[in-house]
Amino acid sequence: MMKQIKVEDLMDRVFVTFTPDTPVRTVVETLDNKRLFGACVVDEKDQVLGIVSEQKCIKLYRQALSANSLKPIEDATVMDVLYDNFSTISQTEGVVNTAQVFINNEFRRLPVVESGKLVGQITRRDILRAIELFSM
Repeated sequence: MMKQIKVEDLMDRVFVTFTPDTPVRTVVETLDNKRLFGACVVDEKDQVLGIVSEQKCIKLYRQALSANSLKPIEDATVMDVLYDNFSTISQTEGVVNTAQVFINNEFRRLPVVESGKLVGQITRRDILRAIELFSM
């Protein structure tokens, strides 16, 4: 019988997060420099408030450019580009169930939460790594 791979076996334990007051300009710079599609937004207690993505940042920039004003960008914080419709997962969840969450949603990442606090994240790419492990 094959060993069940769990989220804790694949999740990132070191990752970028943002706080609610982070300027959007900083978010864009960080996502670009680190080559990320998005990151978790947490409060002072490491509770996940949502996910910020490059897509939402691009939408804000498009709106600002369409209005011919950079003011919305200059004043914007991560809370202006936050996805608050997200799911979390436990580090003890199996990779098969986790893969199903990715199949059923457009999420690229899932915050891994234990006792209400962010302890990691798992991405679609991590699931691909699990496929490699299964096929070896």
